[in-house]
Amino acid sequence: MRQGPVFLALLFLTSFFSGCLSFDDDESKTIRLATTTSMRDSGLLDLLIDDFQKTSPYTVEYVAVGTGAALVLGENKDVDALIVHAPEQELEFVENGFGYDSSAIAWNRFVLLAPTGHNSSIFDAFESIYEHESCFISRGDFSGTHHKEQSIWRSLNQTNDVPMVEDADGYHPEGDWYYSIGQGMGAAINMADEKSCSTLSDRGTALNFAQQTSLQRTDFSDEILFNPYSFIFVSDMERQGAEAFLHFLLNDGQQRIEDYTINDEPAFFTVDSID
Repeated sequence: MRQGPVFLALLFLTSFFSGCLSFDDDESKTIRLATTTSMRDSGLLDLLIDDFQKTSPYTVEYVAVGTGAALVLGENKDVDALIVHAPEQELEFVENGFGYDSSAIAWNRFVLLAPTGHNSSIFDAFESIYEHESCFISRGDFSGTHHKEQSIWRSLNQTNDVPMVEDADGYHPEGDWYYSIGQGMGAAINMADEKSCSTLSDRGTALNFAQQTSLQRTDFSDEILFNPYSFIFVSDMERQGAEAFLHFLLNDGQQRIEDYTINDEPAFFTVDSID
C-alpha cells in the first residue's frame, strides 16, 4: 500500500499544470478547465472542444486528472470550471463556496472489467472477488471512479458485514490481492490486463481500451453505478467564457455526445435521457 496518494498526485500536478498550460495575452479568451481522465481517455472531450472552438472566440485549455485532484485545483482557483463525476464530493465543493451552478452534461454507467464475466449484480461480483481473494486493481487516486469503488465496498460492509479498513488508500478490503496504485484509469486497466485482475472502470475508457486488453466488460443495472458528469463554475473566476462553453455542451454538444461511439457502442448518453 502506498502513502498519501492525493498529496503525491497534486505535487506532480503543480509542475504539470503550470508547465502545460500557456495563455494568450487576452486571458479572457481562454477557458481553463480541470476535467476527469475518463473524459479525455474516452476521446470525447477533444472532439467537444474542437467543435466549440470552431464557432467561438474562446479556446479551452485543460488538465485531465482524477476528480479529487480536479476539485483541489478548483479550490485553489487554478481553473475557471470543472467537469467531474463524483456527486457527493461535488456537492461538498459547492456547499463550501468553491463553486456554483452544477449542471449535468452527460452520463453513463461504471462497468466491471475482469478476466471472466459476471452474471449477477455488482455487489455479488465484488463479494465474489473478496471471497476468492481475486486480484483487484484500484485506482486509489480519489477520482470519481475510486469514490464509486469505495461506495460499493462500503455497501457490502453494511449489508453483508464484509470487513474493511480505512487508511491512506481509502476504504477497502485488506489483502495482498488488492492493489491500490494511485494512477489513472488507463494505467489501472493495463495493470489489470497484465496481472489478470479485475478493476472498476467508467464506460467510455473501458470501450476505448476494449481492443487493447483481454478483459471482459460486464454492464450491470445497479443504480449505484449511475455515473453523471457535471460542469461546475469555480467561484470568482472567469465566467463569460465558461458560460459559453457550458451553453455549447448543453445544446449543440448534446448531439456530439449522442453520436459519439467507440467500436459502434455509445460511450455517453445525453442529459435528456436521464430517468
